[in-house]
Amino acid sequence: FSARRWVTMQSGGSRKLLLIGWDGADWAHINPMLERGLLPNLKAFMEAGTTGNLATLGPMLSPMLWNSVATGKYAYKHGIYGFTEPDRFHGGARPFSSYSRKTKAIWNMLSQRGMRTNVVNWWASHPAEPIDGCVVSNLYAGIKAGRDGPIIPKGVIHPEDRRESLGRFKVFPQELTAEQICAFIPLAERINQEEDARLDTFATVFAETLTTHAVATAVMEQEPWDVMA
Repeated sequence: FSARRWVTMQSGGSRKLLLIGWDGADWAHINPMLERGLLPNLKAFMEAGTTGNLATLGPMLSPMLWNSVATGKYAYKHGIYGFTEPDRFHGGARPFSSYSRKTKAIWNMLSQRGMRTNVVNWWASHPAEPIDGCVVSNLYAGIKAGRDGPIIPKGVIHPEDRRESLGRFKVFPQELTAEQICAFIPLAERINQEEDARLDTFATVFAETLTTHAVATAVMEQEPWDVMA
């Protein structure tokens, strides 16, 4: 949360606003990497702007917090309290969704004011809302592989006619190379994967991260926007 960056850019005479959110990021982890020269792009942002520690809300549950960021309201007003909510129709629990949110998010407000807004991988943004812009919901990173390509359920992407063009940016764990994995886990080849499943867990999370990076970059390049989150 403390590593959020608001970046205003000048492009073609019109001002654009880019919001990049790192869930769970902390300067305690970031600063040592900056000192080692491992985050040159972030360092450039910091040198050209300002940085600081931000307070957060409790409990620190990602869907609740990111919807407070999107709405400017506490959970009791926006309606999303954590990862799941009671399912009144089928019993048990279900994931919080965009239907659960009781108030407008910034992309709704901006869309109403004629500003084209793109949103990628925001917590509890599924199903994707019909705004003036493009929405790739938080369920995109978890889509499954099919015989003819990724299986993209309805509601993951808005507009629907972007499903095929944006669906190809999904990265699956089996597509990762040993070189990519060893960049983070140098001794990965020594791990007994029959007894230790952590390498498989890492590959899943890493693939989801690469997926978000790939589809967000594609949306920025292919879709017009005034605000990108």
